[in-house]
Amino acid sequence: MFIINQDVIIKIAFDYFLNVGYEATTVRMVCKKANIEPPSLYYYFGSKKGLFYAVVDKMLADYQEMGQINSKEGSMHPEKLLEAIYENSIKYAITHKNETKFYLRYTLFTPPELKKDIETYMTPTYERKKTLFKKYLTQLCEMQEYKFNIETAFVMFERLVDDSTFNVVFSNWNPSKKEISEIFGIFCKLHYKGISLADKE
Repeated sequence: MFIINQDVIIKIAFDYFLNVGYEATTVRMVCKKANIEPPSLYYYFGSKKGLFYAVVDKMLADYQEMGQINSKEGSMHPEKLLEAIYENSIKYAITHKNETKFYLRYTLFTPPELKKDIETYMTPTYERKKTLFKKYLTQLCEMQEYKFNIETAFVMFERLVDDSTFNVVFSNWNPSKKEISEIFGIFCKLHYKGISLADKE
């Protein structure tokens, strides 16, 4: 019995979706590269869209695994935990440039056929990140080390991560751990300690 290696198919599909685009990629292209017949692909993935989301699932699983904060979380200062989230985001972009390009391509330039589904897929991951981040920001406020509107602070943090990620992917920026720490420290001093405290509305 011929056994299909789904990971190989997912990798081939990932390369096509990244470099050719979703709309230009066909099931036959993937099958030819994988040396299988279309019915085999449909059996495992259901459709081209099903194959695309198998690729996304694999990426999200890898990202979440790499983004885990270590077991010392309970004893770490909230600012250090925020720095760890930032550092993990940069490390992921450095070690997974193509995956980061894939993410940027399909979140910034989503094909109409995928728009609703992409939002559904990405929302849980985004909300988990936002909840964790706001938890640490709240702790900082309670310690009275910072005063800011949490929603504004979250948007600023996202902007920092996005800008840094773009620099990694498109400018080959490869910062050291020390440089990442220094950038985050400057970011906090410039943007967080200077933000006035606002009531939740």
